[in-house]
Amino acid sequence: MGRRRKRRKAVVKKVVKVPTVFECPRCASRTLSITLKKKDENRAYAIIACGTCGLLDDEDFTDIPAIYQAVDVYAKFIDLYNSGRAKIKSISESGAGIGQST
Repeated sequence: MGRRRKRRKAVVKKVVKVPTVFECPRCASRTLSITLKKKDENRAYAIIACGTCGLLDDEDFTDIPAIYQAVDVYAKFIDLYNSGRAKIKSISESGAGIGQST
């Protein structure tokens, strides 16, 4: 008499997703969003904004190619912020934010 053959379990590979929301260096909350806009075919323009503390940085990163993702821009921003060279603005608390006119 023959025995039944064991079925091999399917191996599930986890797909690592690139994060879209990051930790703010000023308030330590996970509400820092990065918006990338292409300046031309090989350069990008990034807008970095925190929804909690109002941190805003819209620098033209000259050494970031357009192929970079938000994670790469976040690493460059953290380096600039920790060295004190980041040009940081604040969103006013009165409700006038990005794209709103008063």
